[in-house]
Amino acid sequence: MSEAAKSPLVRGRVLTFVGIALAALGLRSAATAVSPILLSIEKSITFGAADLTLLGMLAPLAFAIFGALTPWGVRRLGLETVMLISLLVLGGAEIARAMVSHPGQFLALSFVSMAGTGAVNVLLPPMVKKYFGNRIPAMSMVYLFLAVLGSVVPAYLASPIANAADWRISISAWGYIAIVAALPWIAVLMRNRADKTTALPSVTDHGAAKRVWRSPASWAITISFGIAAANCYIMWQWLPTILQERSNLDEATSGLMLAIYSAVALPNSIFGTMLVARAKSMTGPVIYGMSVLVVGALGLWFLPTIAPLLWVILSGMGVIFFTIGLVLINLRTSSQSGAVALSGMVQGVGYLIGAVGPLLVGIAHGISGNSDADFIIIIASALV
Repeated sequence: MSEAAKSPLVRGRVLTFVGIALAALGLRSAATAVSPILLSIEKSITFGAADLTLLGMLAPLAFAIFGALTPWGVRRLGLETVMLISLLVLGGAEIARAMVSHPGQFLALSFVSMAGTGAVNVLLPPMVKKYFGNRIPAMSMVYLFLAVLGSVVPAYLASPIANAADWRISISAWGYIAIVAALPWIAVLMRNRADKTTALPSVTDHGAAKRVWRSPASWAITISFGIAAANCYIMWQWLPTILQERSNLDEATSGLMLAIYSAVALPNSIFGTMLVARAKSMTGPVIYGMSVLVVGALGLWFLPTIAPLLWVILSGMGVIFFTIGLVLINLRTSSQSGAVALSGMVQGVGYLIGAVGPLLVGIAHGISGNSDADFIIIIASALV
């Protein structure tokens, strides 16, 4: 094969590699950059108890709604176009919410930003399958690692940036990553329109969705993913508050702990992907994830001042459920349309389950005034 024949595929893979990597890096900042500096934000925006409960629900709720809607958009517009639109929405709304002073506006723009995140969540696995079908474990490891890194860095730097400049700068800075991540997809779309010979297989198999929704294996993946989402978004929203109340940590230190909680997923994204790709059964990884979630929650509940770092690390190790679900989306499907359908189901239904966690914790915290009931909810969800 000549170099001229090879070049479109090479260019396509380089562009999409960069696009996937940047999209993953800017994916989760909208969900993790707020809670470490919530007290600083409240000096400018007065949130009620209901607002804070809703804020904790927004991410999984938006991910659920737009996780379910994204496959519909992909069938009509294509993966690349929906990716471009989603990244621009994600970044634009994240920047815009840093400019408002009313809780309703902040919540609305947060929802819009997370809607973009929810769509990108669904698009990444089938995008990997479409362009890197012969490198699924390796590319899954890359984008999962970068997605985790993109949640760790905002959580860690949120408080220092807010203290050095302003909370508005701390929040808006991360939106620009999503805007930059949109640029490779513009190039991909322009290239595909200019060179129709590089067109890749369609994702418009309507029967794939029916097959996916009727599969017991699909439901098993979805439920385990939902449990992970519930626990993860409870911790992202409430861990700094829990540590400030029970472990007597300050805002900066509790933000660091949230970053550590997220950072534990970095080795999970590497070794978890390898484990899932090679394992014949998911029983072992599931038992491991459930065990560390329970032990971490019990430690934060009963021994919060003795070893909070240990309990945070153990809780973070339970994020392996995310890795299991996201890698299996590609490994358990035989086509791009199947991957789109399963990704939409797992993340649409899974994040809907996840939305219940912060809601229950917010209600329980508001009624009791402490975090005892929070841990009962966390442990119960891990044991389901």
